[in-house]
Amino acid sequence: MNSPTLAMALLAGLAAGEPTRFTDRSALWQRSEQNVLWGFRNMYNPHVVHEPGATYPFRMWFFGWASEDCNPGYSGCDAIYTARGKSLDEWEVYAGDRGWDAALRPETWVPVVSAQDKPWDQWHNGDPSVVLYQGTYYLAYSSTGFDLDGIMYGQPGDTDGDLCCIMGAASQDGLHWTKSQRPILIHELEIGKPGYRPQQDDAVLGGMVHRPSLMRDGGKWRLWFDYWQDTEHGVCMGLAENEGDFLSPADWHVVCAGDNPAFANWVNPDVVKVGDRYYSYADPYVYGSHPWTGRQIAEAVSDDGLSWRELGFLKPDSDSPANHVPEALVLDDRIILFYACQNGGDPYDYRYSRIRYMTRPVTADE
Repeated sequence: MNSPTLAMALLAGLAAGEPTRFTDRSALWQRSEQNVLWGFRNMYNPHVVHEPGATYPFRMWFFGWASEDCNPGYSGCDAIYTARGKSLDEWEVYAGDRGWDAALRPETWVPVVSAQDKPWDQWHNGDPSVVLYQGTYYLAYSSTGFDLDGIMYGQPGDTDGDLCCIMGAASQDGLHWTKSQRPILIHELEIGKPGYRPQQDDAVLGGMVHRPSLMRDGGKWRLWFDYWQDTEHGVCMGLAENEGDFLSPADWHVVCAGDNPAFANWVNPDVVKVGDRYYSYADPYVYGSHPWTGRQIAEAVSDDGLSWRELGFLKPDSDSPANHVPEALVLDDRIILFYACQNGGDPYDYRYSRIRYMTRPVTADE
């Protein structure tokens, strides 16, 4: 989430949190606090797809900055990378012409999705969510651009802030992607408008659409995402669906968002399905007053993906001030929850240089 626009809205959304609603569920989870990826300048959102029977049965897409700041040789700043693993603890990262890097040398890693030169796709490509469906990989990801004036929010001459949206892409190998021509989800009334908060009276789905969680469910695409609503509700989770062409913006329609969120104060959501139940993970404001350590991973459950019940939050690892940006994988009757560890320190470093996972069984009485 490397944008002044996103950071301002997120911090405002945190201030609207309700920390008393959460209970501690840390004891239900097993974790080793061992890194599976590390050493990157900033890396998070590790989305994993399981492909049983493959030589590398686990594929991961994540994003961040490869070097001191951003990704030399590629447009924008944040970019999406990919890794493969023979187990959840052994990964090698795609390194372009060098092949796959098992020694985990970030300076060799090559992004598979990076920014273009569009008003909605110039700076940030991240938050990948991937589904393998009928032999094709489908990707939904966050994208930001500098809007119609081409100037980043807050810079001299900026008149219309930044644009946040969700783009789509498709691939046969998970490495080479064809992007949608336009965002598959965007708040159209934000385009060319000043400021970073959408006006409540012209918001059909709220503004600053971001952080997708993609699923093929019941013969259609379902896409959960977060968006900025207002200072009372902060960053909320919405839902969109598509029964047609995944890459066609016209085939996507919003089921709930705007003044009717699926979940209020639910930052960076991810959704998975276990049997007939849906589980969502996020990193909302949980306790304290610190803008970063007050956020922790939380989980919720739903019978339909629309109405949610909070289950509780998970304390951070013993050596990390905060765990954020959860991504869940379902293996049999267990949930594997990948997450990023924040660096912290004084002065506080908000970056993430370590990716880990924890796991727990799913029980019928939740």
